[in-house]
Amino acid sequence: MRKLVPYLLPFILSFSGCEIDQREILPDDGSTKIYNHPEETLAFFAESVMELDDGGFLFVSAVKDETSDIEYPYAYLVRTNAAGEVTWTHSYDWLAPCSKLIRQGSSIGFVAMDPQFDAYFVEVDPVTGAEVGQEDLQLTMPLHASTNTSGNLLVLGYDFVSRSSVISRFGSSLTPERQSELPINTDLQYDIQRHLNRTGQYYPFFIGEIEGTEGTGYFVNCFFNYTLRTVFLDRASLNPTGNIYSYQTEEGISAVMSKGESIFGLTSYYEGNNYILPNVTLDVSASQNIKDFSAEPLYELTYRAGVHPLVFETDSANYALFVSQTNSSSMVIYQFDMDSDSLLMTHYKEFDQEVQVRDVLQSTDKGLVVLCGTRILGKYRRPLLVKIPVDQFLSENY
Repeated sequence: MRKLVPYLLPFILSFSGCEIDQREILPDDGSTKIYNHPEETLAFFAESVMELDDGGFLFVSAVKDETSDIEYPYAYLVRTNAAGEVTWTHSYDWLAPCSKLIRQGSSIGFVAMDPQFDAYFVEVDPVTGAEVGQEDLQLTMPLHASTNTSGNLLVLGYDFVSRSSVISRFGSSLTPERQSELPINTDLQYDIQRHLNRTGQYYPFFIGEIEGTEGTGYFVNCFFNYTLRTVFLDRASLNPTGNIYSYQTEEGISAVMSKGESIFGLTSYYEGNNYILPNVTLDVSASQNIKDFSAEPLYELTYRAGVHPLVFETDSANYALFVSQTNSSSMVIYQFDMDSDSLLMTHYKEFDQEVQVRDVLQSTDKGLVVLCGTRILGKYRRPLLVKIPVDQFLSENY
């Protein structure tokens, strides 16, 4: 077990006194924190953030050490108070953390792998950061993990023996409930390894839930039948019912938002550009080509941009947010009417260094929290946490 590194950010750099010169477009009544580390050989790839009961935050990063003989990055947790000041940090021997942070009783957990590529659910005491348990998930090469509305753990993995994407659902005690294999029909282990060790293309793997009058289904972004596809799964069996396919692994869906029944919001990338469909009807029982949908281009986004959707709730209305990053080193938030394709506002937050959005959530005070990655002096990868108050998204601002 790696020891706690107490020197991680003995102070938090605000952008008013840091090498990164922040120019505000969004009003500066939120907060922006960058978490530095004195070791230049470490690269922090931010993964997921969670708000804790006391208003503080916990976020996990995958940390790659240039001097290590281990190819894959290790897991690293940072806990802050409500002001974003560091309470503790802790590193773990688990590799390539790929998941949302997940509540498991009084513990917080994440999914990562051991050196043999076996997937584990790792439980951590949120008060101290100490590891308190682990559970073998009987999967290899985990690529994404999250929970459904019932609290069941859903995990996407890659089986390099059968060359399949594997989706598993677990009960409240992490007992396996159902598993489904989606054959890829070609060997993509090398691509998966480069994704996990952060040396190659980073693919938008995710699992989401569909709510409707006929019950809950799922959508999963994974490799299936030679291509990167969005696959719709039956609620009970996890068997595929339909999909959206693209050209091999070079094109695909980058984000999906379920708006109820068969209405979705989508973003995608193909032919070198990013696109958005904020409100589209999909047949979850059919096989559909991504190019059959008439989408609006998002030329300002970075190449194959990661996009993070969020249903954003306010006292007056709900909105569909799509959060990403631009070629000009800005974080961008597209704010749409929830029930149509009407773009209400585009919000920017500019930085002098590149920024990559990695996770979003709505805090208990109804503000927006965005976990990003950035670089200090253009070289050192570090986590970045941005909080934006709910006021910026209210109707009087558009």
